[in-house]
Amino acid sequence: MMYLKLAWRNMWRSRRRTLITVSSIFFAVVFAIIMRVMVIGMFEKMIADTVSLSCGYLQVHHIGYWASKSIDSTFEENPGLTALLNGDREITSWSPHLESFALASSGEQTKGILVTGIEPGQENTVSHLGKKIIAGRYLHDSERGILLAEGLAKYLKLKLHDTVVLLGQGYHGEMAAGKYAVTGIVRLAVPEMNKSMAWLTMASCRDFLSTGARNTSVSVMVRNTNGLEALKRRLAAETTGAGYEIMTWKEMIPVLDQLFQAKMAQNVIMSGVLYLVIAFGIFGTILMMLNERMHEFGILIAIGMKKRILSGIVVLEMIIMSIAGTLLGIAGAYPIVFYFWRHPIHMSGDWARESEQFNFDPVIRPSISITHFVIQGYVVLLMAVVLSLYAIFKIHRIKAIQAINS
Repeated sequence: MMYLKLAWRNMWRSRRRTLITVSSIFFAVVFAIIMRVMVIGMFEKMIADTVSLSCGYLQVHHIGYWASKSIDSTFEENPGLTALLNGDREITSWSPHLESFALASSGEQTKGILVTGIEPGQENTVSHLGKKIIAGRYLHDSERGILLAEGLAKYLKLKLHDTVVLLGQGYHGEMAAGKYAVTGIVRLAVPEMNKSMAWLTMASCRDFLSTGARNTSVSVMVRNTNGLEALKRRLAAETTGAGYEIMTWKEMIPVLDQLFQAKMAQNVIMSGVLYLVIAFGIFGTILMMLNERMHEFGILIAIGMKKRILSGIVVLEMIIMSIAGTLLGIAGAYPIVFYFWRHPIHMSGDWARESEQFNFDPVIRPSISITHFVIQGYVVLLMAVVLSLYAIFKIHRIKAIQAINS
């Protein structure tokens, strides 16, 4: 306790020196956190945008469906599955889908598209499709309208209330054909999806494909993505023998996962460079502090203070300042990150066009997961504490007479 009091008093004996040391750690923590959460947030958003509109973080479908994507590989509605999904606390929302490829035609324009039958209410809790409407309105359960993605509507030269013709292959090889009025136009964050997706109500899609009360899949959104594998195993165990296959988004969209892992590896390298710069900055601050106090150290050693005790007090000072700088850095970074989370950065120009080539929305929204704040703060704190151990080496080499005359 006495050493702690001495360290605390020494810190405030030179407020300027303490402020400089704490500030260097504060800014190091802020920069490390902001860089990390920006990259993580951008890819979390891309993943969320993609999976919410396609397969979900988890998907339940008939065994073999994902390999064939055939409308014949569907499954009947199952009250047991509904009860299971509703009863699991890790599942935040889920929605049944009936998907098939079709040819959309309007006038002389035709395009191959993905048609998805949805339960409008449930789908809105998964993909928030209703919030993406830029013209018209969202679907009602009983109507025979269609929602078109914005890029698809432009390609087909369709506006609200215009009619689009769909042609495809229905259940067990039956001919699928239908005409639908455009009820709403949807703008999607993922450029490729924005050019090729359309939605019908589940009743209309079942009628179009002649499937009856069947689904191709159920998309599941979860509370914690870190527990996906555990949730998958639990659902698989509880549906054994029912003919279902359960897959995670990483299994269904491996390219997206590989892109994410590659960017994370790149971010580790960039973080390493940043940490190196931070380490030199903190070490420079420590050297400045030690050199400023050489005369003081020399006098203390000359009057009988053991170097072991002196170095312990100095290291304790650095640990206190490191902890203070880290906590202040985390507290200072959070409002900045939260502001950009509420007001994401919209990229433009060449950067936006390049982003669209990689099939993601040119918007940077940071992650606000407290885990990233704590990890970055911990890394910088550990660096500062390790570097402060240099004081032990420096003090043990002090010659009292030379230090007093310095």
